Amino acid sequence: MIIKIVEHWDKVLDTFLPTERDIYFREEYVRLYETDTEKAVCCMVNDGDQTMLFPFLSRTFDYQGHTLHDFETAYGYGGPIWHQTDEKFKSVAMLMMVDELKRQNYVAGFVRFHPLLTNYKGFSVGRLIEDRKTVAIDLSLEENEIWMQEIHTKNRNVIKKGEKSGLTFVVDNEFKYLPEFIQLYDATMDKLDAADFYYFKQQYYEEFIKSLPNSFLGVVLYEDRVVSAAIFMYEGGYGHYHLSGSDVSALKLSPNNYMLWQAVLELKRRGVNILHLGGGTTSAEDDSLFCFKSRFSKHTYQFCLGKLIFNERLYHDICSDWEAKNPNKAEQYKHFLLKYKY
Repeated sequence: MIIKIVEHWDKVLDTFLPTERDIYFREEYVRLYETDTEKAVCCMVNDGDQTMLFPFLSRTFDYQGHTLHDFETAYGYGGPIWHQTDEKFKSVAMLMMVDELKRQNYVAGFVRFHPLLTNYKGFSVGRLIEDRKTVAIDLSLEENEIWMQEIHTKNRNVIKKGEKSGLTFVVDNEFKYLPEFIQLYDATMDKLDAADFYYFKQQYYEEFIKSLPNSFLGVVLYEDRVVSAAIFMYEGGYGHYHLSGSDVSALKLSPNNYMLWQAVLELKRRGVNILHLGGGTTSAEDDSLFCFKSRFSKHTYQFCLGKLIFNERLYHDICSDWEAKNPNKAEQYKHFLLKYKY
């Protein structure tokens, strides 16, 4: 078996079956989240026809005169994916990755697993945390079946009411409405009092549009004004509701409900078999965002997190020093694995 940490892996990813990969694992996607200290790389383990890919953002930092590393998967979903493998290979490949990252002075790693690929099931190292449920719509059904079987009765009425009220939907492949979208998205994050992690600079959107052609902006107009918009992206059979924003003054028209239904139809036309909506802002079953998404499908998936510590003693020392120097942040980030980044 051969293990390498590589900067380019798309050619290998393209050998995976469509059901074994997704857009989140592309070089171009992971690179969107690079910073001055974080670089997109991929741990690749190969044994004949069997392959594991594990892309992540590798961070380099100094501690007491030593150059160290840690990692986390990019915004959204990640973790390991496998091609033509059995359970034994998965287990051995993960152990090899841990040994290699220890050898390269990695301290810890944080993983956001992909709910649809259920790749958390192959995570045989570290600590696994069941975080929250996510929702996905089955687009392999006929359009009328999706409408009747997936969409909740009350939601169907809301969608029809929105259309009668004069809402119209635009598939914006060129992202002409990007400025309006950014304004709505940022305002939505402000309303939610979201962390900085959820805000993106103009450069992010420009790189996203240039790097990920399998995407579009779904826009809802009311009286020629943008009242709701979302970025959708897809690869193979998997589609994703990526980022979304809406005008609070128009919420009585339920533009988000109308937008998602129209996006369902568009993505189905593009050959997508399942549209992943994600979960709520919390893990609570009565979370308002989760409840909203649940009106589009009864199908839920488990979203899991993974925590890896490669050097317990060193990790403890780094965290203790950070807490002593940042007492005002210690409580806020106490549950974060990589708290010392903040």
